[in-house]
Amino acid sequence: MLPEERNHWLATHVLPHEGDVRSWLRRFSGIESDDIIQQAWVELAEADHTSIRFPRAWFFAVARNLVLQHYRKARIVSFDSLTDFSGAEIPDQGQAVERSVTARQELRFLDQVARDLPDRCRDVFVLRRFYGYSQRECALHLNVSENVVEKQLARALRIIGTAYAGRDLPAQGGGHGPGDLRKGKSNP
Repeated sequence: MLPEERNHWLATHVLPHEGDVRSWLRRFSGIESDDIIQQAWVELAEADHTSIRFPRAWFFAVARNLVLQHYRKARIVSFDSLTDFSGAEIPDQGQAVERSVTARQELRFLDQVARDLPDRCRDVFVLRRFYGYSQRECALHLNVSENVVEKQLARALRIIGTAYAGRDLPAQGGGHGPGDLRKGKSNP
């Protein structure tokens, strides 16, 4: 990443959270917030940003690690500062919304893939993975052998794995959509 791109990324995705990090740092005794923030910016500027999905949480994690590092290096640490740290949770406003949206998208995708499974595969998958039935309980419930349960679960997991592997590929002309997998069909 070029320095200009990195600076733009930091200004856009990390800088807006500095005030929240500063407020969070005020909870800790014996910590100079400005020093922690300055050290955090140095680490943030040197890091590879391409793999960071949650910049806010990342910023808080860097600051948290710096606080821990400060306490480790301090010769005398008050008991109060350690109890403050153990009880202090990182605020999670922005990340919670993003995680919630991502989780809902994942659930919708899995639901669609599960609906498109062949009937017996779907029944075995739902009983085993959602209801927690053992292989024996599942076999008794469906009136099939345990061997059938094992093979149908393996088939379901293979189909679901293929769907997940191919869900980002349709724009490139390959991959599988959830509806393509009912009978193990694949795109040309």
